[in-house]
Amino acid sequence: MAIKEKNTQKQSKLLEVLTTEYKWENLLLGILATLSAALALIIIIGKGPLTISPEFPILGTGNNGLIFAWILFIISIFGLFLVIYPFFLPALPEIKKITWATKKQFLQDAARVIIFTLIVTGFIFAFDLIATQLIGLLGAN
Repeated sequence: MAIKEKNTQKQSKLLEVLTTEYKWENLLLGILATLSAALALIIIIGKGPLTISPEFPILGTGNNGLIFAWILFIISIFGLFLVIYPFFLPALPEIKKITWATKKQFLQDAARVIIFTLIVTGFIFAFDLIATQLIGLLGAN
């Protein structure tokens, strides 16, 4: 009886490291992306406690510091997207199941919301008017 051998391909170590998911990597990426975006915005605004000194090599000359800050900001936003995207991925099939209201249903619901808003606004206005009158009467004594 012959034994079949599994044909396994040898994966490179680099691909193995890049495709392995680590437990805290998304949290670390989210924290670093948020901090780098905040630092980039502080440099871009130019009014915070962090500025690039004109004597600093390369970044201090001309608009290089501002260009660096914008590039850092764009990379940070991309990093935040990479952290947030996996949370919304399972929701995409559910979004495709959404059915929109017909024009008639939309108009009925919109009318209900407007009427409810007007009623609540009327109650708040009446309460405010009564409270103002009572405070005025108590202040007159």
